[in-house]
Amino acid sequence: MPEKTRTSSANKNGRGRGRDAGGREPRLTGDLLSSSLLAFLRRSNAYGYALVQELAKAGLPGFDSTTVYRTLRQLEKAGLVSSFWDTSDSGPAKRRYSLTTAGETFLNLWYDIFGKYQKVLQSAWESVDNRDTDDSAPGDGAQEE
Repeated sequence: MPEKTRTSSANKNGRGRGRDAGGREPRLTGDLLSSSLLAFLRRSNAYGYALVQELAKAGLPGFDSTTVYRTLRQLEKAGLVSSFWDTSDSGPAKRRYSLTTAGETFLNLWYDIFGKYQKVLQSAWESVDNRDTDDSAPGDGAQEE
C-alpha cells in the first residue's frame, strides 16, 4: 500500500481534514477499527489495554476503549481472533488476544481493499487540488472558444 499520502492536516488552501463542519473529529469504528486491531495483533499477541494504547500511539482518530473491547469480543466470536486468560503475572488474570488464520486472511483482504480505496481517495483529492489551482479552467463550467 505504499502510495503517496498526505501528512499535513490542511492542504495549501487551508481546508482542514481532521474535523468536519460540526467540529467533530472522525471516529475509528466498524471495519476500520477491526482491521486496525487485526493489524496490531499480526505483529504479536496483546492484551486489550495494550491495543488501546497502540491505537492512540498510532495517532488514529478518537475512539472509546469500551468500543475496542467490544470489537475484540466480536472478532473472537467471528473466529478472527482468539483469546486466553493469562495468569503468568502477579495480579489479576488478563485476557490476551491473538490473530487466527481466518483473521490473517481477513486482514489480507482488507489490506488489498484499503490499497484500492487509497488510490481512489488520492485521485479524488488530487483532482480537487488541481481544480482549485488551475487558473486556466473556466470557473462556471462554460467552455472557452
